[in-house]
Amino acid sequence: MVTTSSKDVILGIAGKELRSFLGNPTGYVFLTLFIALCAGAAFWPREFFDRNLADLATLNRQMPVILMLFVPAITMTLWADERRAGTDELLLTLPVRDTEVVLGKFLGAVGVLSIGLAFSLANVGVLAYLGEPDVGLMFSTFLGYWLMGTLFVAVGMIGSLLTTNVTVAFVLGVLGCAAFALAQSVAIGGGVIGVALLAGLASLGWLVAFGSGIHAGYAALVGAFVGVVLWLGDVVPGFTGLFGAFDAPSHFASFGEGVLRLGDVVFFAGGTAVALYLCGLLLSRRHW
Repeated sequence: MVTTSSKDVILGIAGKELRSFLGNPTGYVFLTLFIALCAGAAFWPREFFDRNLADLATLNRQMPVILMLFVPAITMTLWADERRAGTDELLLTLPVRDTEVVLGKFLGAVGVLSIGLAFSLANVGVLAYLGEPDVGLMFSTFLGYWLMGTLFVAVGMIGSLLTTNVTVAFVLGVLGCAAFALAQSVAIGGGVIGVALLAGLASLGWLVAFGSGIHAGYAALVGAFVGVVLWLGDVVPGFTGLFGAFDAPSHFASFGEGVLRLGDVVFFAGGTAVALYLCGLLLSRRHW
């Protein structure tokens, strides 16, 4: 249960993160690039005019990759910058719960994402000028964008929590989001993603167990080796298909068609909750 004081703490941290991003000129550069990429992906392909339909099907195919690059740019400073500056120690000594800190930073990043998506609604205005877009279809499409983006935000937060270097945090965030954005986009995508996820889980397990990043890389190598054996050795039949089920575009497809499926909503919401739980677990481990 969230009390009034907890709500104030969460909203306070969220507001701080939102002001921090919007108070930096770099933040506006990222937002401008996001809006431009969305517009280009929606209307630049000749297919948009050939289809003669007032929808965002051309943007839907590219949005997972756009979010894969945009969201880590939001999350890369959430933890890494504070750890580099040493302000995270001050934050963790304040009378606030780890859950409140995690949720506050998450909501701040989601706020930035929501602002970017709000500006990209201009694409709907262009559709309305050219034709008659279906309101329900536009609603479900942007809801799908938002849900996929929130999942990527939670994943990107883990990458930022694992390092003090902002650039490394961005790279880790992109790799983590790529695990969901590209699982079925390439022939061996599911297998590669499975290996990467096992490596990441092994590294996280080491951090949780020992509270130190020292030798976590070796744990990741062990996890990757196990994944390669399971995949190429055909020890687990359907290994590639198993991790291919984590493909975010597949779960987003129904939103782009104007259909809200409970299973797809649960996939994004559940994945976000698991990632946030891991953030809280890693953060609490620093107190031990």
